[in-house]
Amino acid sequence: MGRYRFAVEYLGTPYAGWQIQPAQATVQSELEKALEVCLRVPVLVVGAGRTDAGVHASGQVAHFECEADLDPRRIQRSVNALTGDSIFIRRLEACPPDFHARYSALSRLYRYRIALRPTALLGGISWYPGMPLDADAFRRALADVEGTHDFVNFCVPREDGKSTLCEVLRADAVADEAFLTVTLEANRFLHKMVRSIVGACFDVARGALPGTLVRDILAGTYRGERTWAPALGLCLERVGYRDYEY
Repeated sequence: MGRYRFAVEYLGTPYAGWQIQPAQATVQSELEKALEVCLRVPVLVVGAGRTDAGVHASGQVAHFECEADLDPRRIQRSVNALTGDSIFIRRLEACPPDFHARYSALSRLYRYRIALRPTALLGGISWYPGMPLDADAFRRALADVEGTHDFVNFCVPREDGKSTLCEVLRADAVADEAFLTVTLEANRFLHKMVRSIVGACFDVARGALPGTLVRDILAGTYRGERTWAPALGLCLERVGYRDYEY
């Protein structure tokens, strides 16, 4: 049984997320259908992360197993011909049998784009809240997530008994004339964690809540209403591995 890995980018808007769900189009289900046509056997595609409905990716990574020897270039071309314009795979290759797209990953990097003005070209992959923001206040609030913390109050708990500790390796926000681009890199992310963090910093940046908000949420001392950023501005841009560059 051979194992193969690939990088995949997708526009998340048409899909109910990465993971297969009954009677709904998902990225995983589209890839599995395409690979089944190409390989003539069912395969299970395992992704590095389960992105939510409407979330995009430019650097998701996945793997699958197949008994037959494959021509990776031919299979890659065939899959891309079958998945249409919203999903594209690259760097399909054989990999060691112990490689696992999810468990071998050392880090994940997400970017969230907040539009500071209306934009036609990138409107489908950014969030335009339509109000002035203090970028410096956003950055100061965002800095409070760096390091290792319990992010249980920054997620939708899955109630699976797993730890909610995460180490945020990088948290920054860069503003230009059109966008405030937020970068978050961590060893792992919880369900809707990035959208929750961005929403809280947005509340600080628009002057609706105090600058201590992120620290207060982490400490569990803030229980009031706050913003959760919508999915369309979020993109999984890179998954880090020891032995796979794509």
